[in-house]
Amino acid sequence: MFSRISKVKSILSDTVSFCSTMQIGDTSYIDGNALALAVQKKSETFGSVDIQFKDYDIFKRPIYIPRLYEPVNTRFSNSNPFIRVGNINIIGISSSSVVGVGNVGHIRMESRVKHIRQVPKKVEETQIENSSND
Repeated sequence: MFSRISKVKSILSDTVSFCSTMQIGDTSYIDGNALALAVQKKSETFGSVDIQFKDYDIFKRPIYIPRLYEPVNTRFSNSNPFIRVGNINIIGISSSSVVGVGNVGHIRMESRVKHIRQVPKKVEETQIENSSND
């Protein structure tokens, strides 16, 4: 099925998180999906927040995958079956992403994030008053 062999001396990653993949070796299919609600709240206390993915339209919309209409003709000549790499250093892999060493047949990744900022009315008004006095 696959025609190339990847050889890596070393690979180092500080972080792999939130539906991400570090795939070492050949694979036929990778499918990743990450949904996130990022809530920023300015408050003395932070209690539980009752919010759901279903409450936001961004998580309901179907994903748009553009179609390829023009024909693609390919020809491969792998005179050397090895792909050689020295050292790979990665700071972080996050939010439905992939680092792949090897052959991959198909990858489908999706990441949707809704950022919410909750600022109390009193804090907002105080900030406006202070900025107008400057």
